[in-house]
Amino acid sequence: MSTIAVTTPFNIDLEFQTAPFGRRLLAWLIDIVVICLYYYIMMRFVLDVSRHSDNMAASGELFLVVIPVLVYQPLMEIFFNGQSLGKKVMGIKVMDVNGLEPTTGQYITRWMLSVGNLFMYVVPYIILLSPVLFVLFLVFYLPDVISVAVSAKSQRLSDLAAGTVVIDNRHKININETIYLEVDETGYKPMFPQVMRLTDKDINGIRNLLEAKRTRDMETYTDQVAYRIKEVLQIENNVENGMESQAFLKQLLKDYNFLTQN
Repeated sequence: MSTIAVTTPFNIDLEFQTAPFGRRLLAWLIDIVVICLYYYIMMRFVLDVSRHSDNMAASGELFLVVIPVLVYQPLMEIFFNGQSLGKKVMGIKVMDVNGLEPTTGQYITRWMLSVGNLFMYVVPYIILLSPVLFVLFLVFYLPDVISVAVSAKSQRLSDLAAGTVVIDNRHKININETIYLEVDETGYKPMFPQVMRLTDKDINGIRNLLEAKRTRDMETYTDQVAYRIKEVLQIENNVENGMESQAFLKQLLKDYNFLTQN
């Protein structure tokens, strides 16, 4: 299972896990079951009453069965945050490769180029006509299966064209995994505005250092890092008033977040 990196406003990469193939397959099967149930209900309990008129039956089948089944996938994904019923059950969703919500155009592009989904749309007819056709129509999915297997982000051909990817929605990303730190003090004044000269990578390193297990070696390393930062930012000892290294680094992190939020 691959991962994709999305850059936060703090230029720190968050990782999203792509949806496992098994769960994508189960989501697909659930959607097929939903379509078959819809088809059965409409044909058995709704359209059956209009069989006295061939024209009415044909029109009813077109507008009440064929079209709803055709637009099932794009409408579900557009209105339900990238999820069909099957995807919802399996905890996966469609996402833009840049971590954004896909646009309507991306959803439609993904749908129009999903040649394999032709099978999903006609599966009720195939099951009724011949099990052999059922197997033959599976061939339509081979290009997508190969694409998922070989692409870096496990994307189908339609995902590659639309710039989307299917992710594991159950893998939650905590904002605390970034360098984000909310500063809500009224009238807060940064002690070290020079911190903006550090890179986001530097700040993330400081955060990781502060979260590391405290040992004697780690304390020494923290002192060395703090001393080096003071040199780079030209912060004199009398300015930080003898602040301990760990407290100094925490203050830098707090100042940085305040300055980037305002």
